[in-house]
Amino acid sequence: MFLRLVLFIAIIFQIVAAFLSLRLMRKTKYNLSWIFISLGFASLLMRMILEALPFYFNVEPKDYRLLYMWLGVSSAIFFAIGLVLIRKIFIYMEKMENETRANEKRLLAVMIQAEENERKRLAKDLHDGLGPLLSTVKMSLSALKKSNNTETNSEIINNLETVTIEAIRSIKDISNNLSPHVLDNFGLDKAIRNFLQKIINTGTIKIVYNSNINNHRFDANTEAIIYRVVCELVNNTIKHAKAKKIIINLNYDLFGIKLNYKDDGSGFETNALFKSQEKGTGLYNIISRIHSLKGKVEFNSSSGKGTEVLIEIPFNNE
Repeated sequence: MFLRLVLFIAIIFQIVAAFLSLRLMRKTKYNLSWIFISLGFASLLMRMILEALPFYFNVEPKDYRLLYMWLGVSSAIFFAIGLVLIRKIFIYMEKMENETRANEKRLLAVMIQAEENERKRLAKDLHDGLGPLLSTVKMSLSALKKSNNTETNSEIINNLETVTIEAIRSIKDISNNLSPHVLDNFGLDKAIRNFLQKIINTGTIKIVYNSNINNHRFDANTEAIIYRVVCELVNNTIKHAKAKKIIINLNYDLFGIKLNYKDDGSGFETNALFKSQEKGTGLYNIISRIHSLKGKVEFNSSSGKGTEVLIEIPFNNE
């Protein structure tokens, strides 16, 4: 009785396996390897039914011995052929996965490029639109200042002139931060040096910058991304790390561009970086930007031991 129950359960499982195998044929687009595997499951099912018949009906195994043998042979052949051909399914899956990743990187690159274009447009609108208007206001105030000798009026005009000058400076800074003209006109090295010099002049932190780029120019998108990454890293150090010194080495060779960034700040636990995206949006932006160039990013840091960031961007994206 127990053996009958076990055989019945085994047949049920084999029916389910054969049914699922047949259903998966459609998802594999009727791939030849899966057809053979499905035939193998069907042969095994038939063989198991024949094996169980004597336990339920008055039949002798010798009556269908030849059929039983051929079902065993055919199932073995079907499985063997299917497993040999199934390599094509894995190749197809790998191809689809690679295409998906490539599409994601292309989409990310397009989004970043669109962001840079929008930055340039806003910077141009600020510089060419509001800038001249405020300059005209400043000129008018200067003329009014010369023609009015009242002490009260002079004080008001002086205040207005000071505010206008500050507004003009703010617009220039905003425009430069959105899309630095130095980057477009003079290249990556000059833009980074210009950005770092402004921070060094404040006296809040010591920065050592070394590079062999000089006047060499790269793809505009590559230059923009590296510039944004350096700015993001420096800003993160100043805001969060309480560091006294930053060392930046930016070099290129025949294979690509390498950026080595170090600070002696408070550091952070790199394991926590991928657990919560809320506290590391800037770092995630860095990772996504570098990945859009098919580059690599490595963070080496721990609490109280500073931070080191290694970035490699290949020239040959293929």
